[in-house]
Amino acid sequence: MATTVSRLRAGTAGTTDAGTTPVTTGQQGIITNINLSNKTGITRTATITIGGISFCTGLQIPANGTVTFDTRTVVNANDLIVVTADLAAAVDYFISGVILS
Repeated sequence: MATTVSRLRAGTAGTTDAGTTPVTTGQQGIITNINLSNKTGITRTATITIGGISFCTGLQIPANGTVTFDTRTVVNANDLIVVTADLAAAVDYFISGVILS
């Protein structure tokens, strides 16, 4: 089985996220890294759901800090990754992984 290293999702979290674009259209994938960066001077919280299941809820990200996950989380075909924060435009995120083909 071939794998392709990929940026699965990246952006700035809002207080809501429609998550309308699947990260692995028609194929399984594996999330390998998640980086969350707080751009403000006070602690912020973020929530990530993958395929409708909570990965983390109300995760505290320190002021001007970064939280990094090294993980091996399977993403099924057409699963959505949804990232939200307690304040719009306060948290940037970058999610990397591989697509299985």
